[in-house]
Amino acid sequence: MRLVQFVFQKAIHKTAHQADILRHDTRGNAAIEFAVLAPIFILIMAVSSDIGALIFARFQLEAAISNSASYTIVHADQIDGTNDNQLAKNLALMIAGQYTSGDTSSSIIVNDGVQAAYDGATIKIDGTPGSTGACFCPTGTAVAFDWGSQQTCSSSCPDGANAGKYVVIAAKQSYSPLFSGYGIVNDGFIYASAVVQTK
Repeated sequence: MRLVQFVFQKAIHKTAHQADILRHDTRGNAAIEFAVLAPIFILIMAVSSDIGALIFARFQLEAAISNSASYTIVHADQIDGTNDNQLAKNLALMIAGQYTSGDTSSSIIVNDGVQAAYDGATIKIDGTPGSTGACFCPTGTAVAFDWGSQQTCSSSCPDGANAGKYVVIAAKQSYSPLFSGYGIVNDGFIYASAVVQTK
């Protein structure tokens, strides 16, 4: 019995001594801390990269729309009933030139007449140019645009603004984020649009 008690006390003493050594030994602490924190840092980097790529793609799409809107303002004289097709085509070509991979589509409507559509591969021009003096009092946004009836240019609209000539430019790009759409991706697409009043 004494032998068992002696062996038991010696084992407890040895275990306590080894635990004391381990408690004071700091070798390997950095490796343990790294092993615990590395997955968190990797997750933060992945989310940051995902958000960064998404924002970059959105900014590129908005820049293409902005460039097209600027082109529209500079070439507003082409909305004359005869050059509407050329303006719509040039705007579609501007967007198509920046997005050749096939994952982007756009639509351009020139003064409720000519429409240009880019499907990621081809540009299709439809519609007939509006009359030379056609102006509108539209309502809504580029996504839900209501042209209203044709008005005399510079006549007063119900909202107090003057009737004018408009170009609606809208584009969407397919995008698959790693984690979430972050409120920017809807139904697998990034959207950007502009309504340009040229007169």
